[in-house]
Amino acid sequence: ARMRVDFYSETLGLATSMTVLLPHRTAGQIGARSAVLAETPVLYLLHGLTDDDTIWTRHTSIERYAAERGLAVVMPQVHHSFYADEVDGLLIEPSWSSTLCIGIWS
Repeated sequence: ARMRVDFYSETLGLATSMTVLLPHRTAGQIGARSAVLAETPVLYLLHGLTDDDTIWTRHTSIERYAAERGLAVVMPQVHHSFYADEVDGLLIEPSWSSTLCIGIWS
């Protein structure tokens, strides 16, 4: 399943989003292993400066790769932050890296 998650981040003080892929195993799914894992492994994919969280689903086969391996995939939208705690070049605390490390991953 592919989900677009729009949410308000208290840490950032703004609305942002992420794309999430969740494995959905069925008997007829091509390439999926039949074993059910106790815990679903999660892969976090980060976009580059000129892209957004949708770049992975638009220009790669990540949905197929994730389905074949039973992976959940989280692709956060961080705009042009360089994944750092900053606003307009000024370091602040907390912000993007704090949101990724604390808000999304916990």
